This record gives sequence, C-alpha cells and structure tokens, in this order.
Amino acid sequence: MIIPGQLRALVVDDNTYARAICMMGLKKLGIGAVEEADGGGEAILKLMSSPFHLVLMDWYMPDINGAGIMQVLRDPRFGGPAKTPVIMMTAYPSQDNLERARQLGVNEILPKPFTTEQLGMALGRVLATTAPVDDAVFL
Repeated sequence: MIIPGQLRALVVDDNTYARAICMMGLKKLGIGAVEEADGGGEAILKLMSSPFHLVLMDWYMPDINGAGIMQVLRDPRFGGPAKTPVIMMTAYPSQDNLERARQLGVNEILPKPFTTEQLGMALGRVLATTAPVDDAVFL
C-alpha cells in the first residue's frame, strides 16, 4: 500500500502560478513533501542531491526543457533517480510532443489546465504502474 503522506514530489515549471496550483493539488491529495524548481537546471540539481518519488514537470521551459530533463533523468549513468516516475504537464499536447515525451520515458501526460481530480487520477495511474523508488513508503 502506498502512503501518500510519505511521498516526496518535485514540481518543475517556469510559471510561478502553475507551480503553485500543482503544489496545492498535490497537498490536497495528501502528498507529504512537495518541493519546487523554476526550471530544468534547478530540477536536475535537486534530483541529483536528494531522492524524489515523483516528478511533475512542464514540457516547455526556457533554460532546460522537459525533453532535456528527461534525457538526463533517464540516462542509466544518472543512477537511482533514473527510475523516478514523471508526469509531464503541458498546455501544448500535440501528437509530436506526446510521442517525444513517451519516447524519452515520461510515464503520464497531463494537459493544462487540469483539476485536482485529474491530477489525482494521473498520480494514481503512475503510482500503480511504477516500481517503488524507496521501499520505505510502501507497506
């Protein structure tokens, strides 16, 4: 059983309002620790320095976009975080973007804008189909 209150999530988006909405939704859904990054560079640094059970990220960002983060994150040389589940949030769910995201290892795609209910459903699908990153949060 997953204990949401012990999960750590990272929300990556260059838009402050979008990060706040996503973080608020995750907290409403009972996710215990939610951190934020305002771009890809900061996200990669955070992912390298501490474990996260889940990453929610925007696809289009000015410094390092979602594709760039995924290329680093899914590289086996990156170590344990390479298996971290990723939900891509995008206001541009074109077929090309969706295909590219899937090829790079995105687990779930969540078109913006989304409701807390839609976020919860995406979260449920990801957590149900991915291996635990840290067994301590699973009973």
